[in-house]
Amino acid sequence: MYQSTSIDIVIPSFRLDENVLLNIFNVERPDGFLVNFYIVADNPLLVIPEEILKLAAENKINLIKNEINLGFSKTRNNGIRLGNGKWILLLDDDILPSKKLLIAYAEAIKKNRDSIGFAGVTNFPLPFNAATRAMDINGTTGHFKAALDNKPLVWVPTANVMLNREKMDMTLFNEKLDKGGEDIEFLLRNSLLHKEKYTPVPNAVVEHPWWNNGAIQTERIFRYGRGAADIAALDTIKPYTYHDFLNTSELLVLLLFFLPLIMFFYSVNGMILLIFLILLAEILTNIIKVLYQSKTFSLPVAMNLFWIKNCYEAGYMFESLAKGRLSGFAERIEMGFTKENPKWFRLNKWKIVKMILLLVLFSITRL
Repeated sequence: MYQSTSIDIVIPSFRLDENVLLNIFNVERPDGFLVNFYIVADNPLLVIPEEILKLAAENKINLIKNEINLGFSKTRNNGIRLGNGKWILLLDDDILPSKKLLIAYAEAIKKNRDSIGFAGVTNFPLPFNAATRAMDINGTTGHFKAALDNKPLVWVPTANVMLNREKMDMTLFNEKLDKGGEDIEFLLRNSLLHKEKYTPVPNAVVEHPWWNNGAIQTERIFRYGRGAADIAALDTIKPYTYHDFLNTSELLVLLLFFLPLIMFFYSVNGMILLIFLILLAEILTNIIKVLYQSKTFSLPVAMNLFWIKNCYEAGYMFESLAKGRLSGFAERIEMGFTKENPKWFRLNKWKIVKMILLLVLFSITRL
């Protein structure tokens, strides 16, 4: 049996930002709870800050430095295995916790001591440029704030989540997943194993900065798409996948694949025009979406939205095809995980808008 009032805070850290780590260490402690810190440094090239070394020397934190970069999954697993508290709070190394973070979790524990875990809230700053507005409209940060709806969840990003050690699949995070999605797969696996969802704690809040000071996230979003394709092939996620209408990336690749056949029946100019119309319909759809969501016309925001949406979709397609998993083409994951074997070919207003635009544009060019 683990000590029911013991909390292990596990922080895998590549940055080793002293200010961030000290802010986490200085959060207010809840009465009656033993709190232990486990910082696992995953960047062997960086010098560990003096204040962090001092806390470790005084046995106020447990500090481990990986000899080589192991990645988030293995580093988190190593940190989790170092402790023995019943409750494990996973935090990212670039967040700013509210002073009452542990107080909020402690109160939640007292109300539900047998919960599988607790989902906290990770807030991002208000959007301030075209890239951050596009990420906000796209829903890139939506899952981070899902606990605000105060409904049980089957997964939440590991930037701020508390797990019950007694109800964990002890294989922990899948260490083969190195592009993202390991949090989705592991937390969902736990939820399905115990037929239980994570309890939301809306007042357990941390603040997360915009990545790279709000710059467009090409590599990150493309990697997220690749990570999603990786987890889609796993037993945990596969029952929640389905096939859908082709997105822009898939449609363009399909056209290129059948290029010789198309060229036999069609002209070069006609092929170029068709590709242009597909891209134009996508861009116009994003312009309308930005106008609908923000009540403001902004071409820069629409172009950023077009870019990150297609980076994710291209990443998913690339990873699937690169691994020879043809079933990954036009495949989607039902991220709510509400029902196995979801229906194929789903429509929503943005797909309908895009289809109508493409048909109108194609009709115009045929006049």
